[in-house]
Amino acid sequence: MPRSAVIAITVLGVVALVASTTFALVRSAQLRTIRGQVASLESELAARGRGPSASEQASTNPVDPGGDNSLRDLSPEGGSGLEDLLGGDVAQLARCIQPAGAPGAQDVPDSSSADQIDQIGRIVTGLRSLQFGDAPTPEFLDDQQLTSRLTKEVRKDYDAEEARLDARLLATLGAVPDDIDLVALQTELLSNQVAGFYDPDTGELVVRRDGSGDGLTPSAQSTLAHELEHALADQALELPVEVTENTDEADAALAALAVVEGDATLTQQQFTIVGLNLSEQLGLSADPDALAAQRQLDDVPHYLAQSLQFPYLAGLRFTCARYIAGGWDAVDALYGKLPTTSAEILDPQRYGTGAVDPRDPGELGGRWQRRRTTTLGAADLLWLFEAPGDDTARALDGARDLALAWTGGEVALWTRDADTAVGVALTQQPDARLCDAVTTWYERAFPDGTDAPTRRDERLVREGPRQTAVVMCAGEEVRLGVGPDLTTARALAG
Repeated sequence: MPRSAVIAITVLGVVALVASTTFALVRSAQLRTIRGQVASLESELAARGRGPSASEQASTNPVDPGGDNSLRDLSPEGGSGLEDLLGGDVAQLARCIQPAGAPGAQDVPDSSSADQIDQIGRIVTGLRSLQFGDAPTPEFLDDQQLTSRLTKEVRKDYDAEEARLDARLLATLGAVPDDIDLVALQTELLSNQVAGFYDPDTGELVVRRDGSGDGLTPSAQSTLAHELEHALADQALELPVEVTENTDEADAALAALAVVEGDATLTQQQFTIVGLNLSEQLGLSADPDALAAQRQLDDVPHYLAQSLQFPYLAGLRFTCARYIAGGWDAVDALYGKLPTTSAEILDPQRYGTGAVDPRDPGELGGRWQRRRTTTLGAADLLWLFEAPGDDTARALDGARDLALAWTGGEVALWTRDADTAVGVALTQQPDARLCDAVTTWYERAFPDGTDAPTRRDERLVREGPRQTAVVMCAGEEVRLGVGPDLTTARALAG
C-alpha cells in the first residue's frame, strides 16, 4: 500500500483539525463556565448573600472534565465537527489534555525564533516527562525547499514498480481509478500536506515556515512541538522503524505508525492548549495553508485520504485511551509492546489481542505470478466499506462495527501480463456479519456487474466487463477472489 517517505511527519490538514478541536474544547468550556457563574450569582442573589454550595463552584481549569464546566456533555457550540474527529468521545480528549494546564499558561512569547525554539523544547519535554540526550537543531524550509526535499524522498523510497502494483491492487478492489499514478499523487500529497518531519535514520528535524519575520507562526510552533516529540520519543524509547517499514505485515505497520503519530499528536494537542493563547489557537485552526491541505484531501480517493489521516486521528484516540488508563507511563509502554493490528487502534479495548492467521488465499498456476502478499486489516475494510467504488454515497451502514468483526486478514496480488487477480482471506468473530458486509460492499463497488449462479458456500458470483468476483463464506472464514474470469476468481476464493 502507499506509504510515506519518512515515518514521523506532521500533516497540515490534521494540524488544522487538531487546532480546531482544541479551540472548540476550550471555547465550549469557557461558555459553560460563564453559565455556571451566572447560575451561582443567581443563587447567591436568591439566598440574599448565602455563598454558593460546593456543587455550584466552577473549576479553575476550563478544560477540566469534572465540575460544572464539564465537557462530558459538550454544548453544540463547542462540539461542532468534533464527533467525526474523535469518534464521538469528546470528553475522552478533554481528560487527556486537561493535565497539561490552563490555556496559554506557558504562552510562547513573540520573540526570536531561537528563544521560541528553546521554550517549545522545554514545554514538550515537561509535558511528555522525557528528556533529550541531545536536543535536535530544527531546520526551517520554505514551501519550495520542502517540496524539493520530499520529492527526492518519495522517488527514493517509493519506486515506480511498487507504485504500479499498489495501483493494480487498489483498483481491483475499486478503491482508486484504474489510471491512477500513485508516485505522482504521493509526491503531490506530501508536498502540499507535510508541515514538517523528523527522520529517525538521520536525526533531521524539518519544519515548513514562510520567510517573513524571525519569529515562528502558531502553525510552525505547533508543528515543531509535534516533531520534537518524535525526536524525544526516538531518543528515549526508540521509534519502531523496522516495524513501520515492513510491507509484508502492512496492518501491524499501520498500528505501529498510529502509536508513533498518536503519541506526537496528543503531545501537540497538549502543547496547543498551554503554549498558544486563544487568539493563536483560532488563527491556527483558520490557517489558509492547513485549510487548503484539508480541501485537497477531499479530492483524493477516500481510501488514500483515510490511510493518510488514520495514524493521527485514530492514533490520537488510541493513545488518549492508554493515557487515561495510566498516564504517560502507559504510553511509553506501548513502544515495548506495540499493537499489532489496526483493530486495536480502532477499538482500544482490543489492545493486546493479536490477529488470527487465516488460511492463505488460493494459488494460481500457469503464467500467473504472485507479486505481493501482505496483511489486510480492519482499517482497510473500514475504508473500503465507507466508500465502495470510491463513492461515500454507497457506504455501508455501521461500517466501523462491520469492519471490527475482523479477526484476521491477508491479501495476495497476482499478475499475468496486463491481467490482475486478487485473493483475500479473512476471519471473523463468531456469528458476525462480515460475510454479508463483504458481499454488499462488492456489489456496491461494482454495480455494473451481473450476478451468476453460486455453488456451495458461495455467497456471491458477480461477472463484470473487466473482472469477475466470488465471495465464499464458511464458519468464521470469509474469502474473496477477483480475476479476469470465473475460474481464476474461484481458484483464489477456494
